[in-house]
Amino acid sequence: MIMAKLQLALDFSDLGSALAVAKKAAPYVDWIEAGTPLIKSVGLHSVRELKKRFPKHKIVADMKTMDTGVFEVSLAAQAGADVATVCAAADNATIKGAIDEGRKRGVVVVVDTINTPPSRWKEIDSFKPDYICLHVGIDQQRKGIDPLELLKKLDVKSKKIVAGGLDAKSAPLAIKAGADVIVGGAITKSSDPARAAKEIKEAMEQF
Repeated sequence: MIMAKLQLALDFSDLGSALAVAKKAAPYVDWIEAGTPLIKSVGLHSVRELKKRFPKHKIVADMKTMDTGVFEVSLAAQAGADVATVCAAADNATIKGAIDEGRKRGVVVVVDTINTPPSRWKEIDSFKPDYICLHVGIDQQRKGIDPLELLKKLDVKSKKIVAGGLDAKSAPLAIKAGADVIVGGAITKSSDPARAAKEIKEAMEQF
């Protein structure tokens, strides 16, 4: 059995809704993410609140950093984040700086591939990040881009995690391909987030 991680993406604009869903889903997830919309809306206060309320979980600050990698990872660390993200589309110096600062501060740095080609992923891999996230955004999903198909092209040595409309049916396929899993809407938009998270986690544990 592969003990893959399940990350909950809280892509809300208000903190109250995010915390309510997180409380219900927390028993079934490993990492809890302050999504980019949440951070843009209420700032790193969201990370502080998640860390305070869920101290046993890894808290992700989905910063999607595009510049000043050292500075933004330091801000995430000060807010209590265990994990921070930087975009693969950023300058190499930004990504390397984020990775180096993460190592200094004990913060896991995830490089997000959104809207970048496979050739860039190989280059990112050479920087030895903690994770590379194969990410198909919502707008790309609407165009029919399949994260599981793209995941086949993610031939890297770094740990992999995948995001892009995954649910109880597709999450196990991501695990089979060697990646951890990020789930947002299948949990956060469910009428029963706890049940949805439980079903996804149980499906993942079959592999």
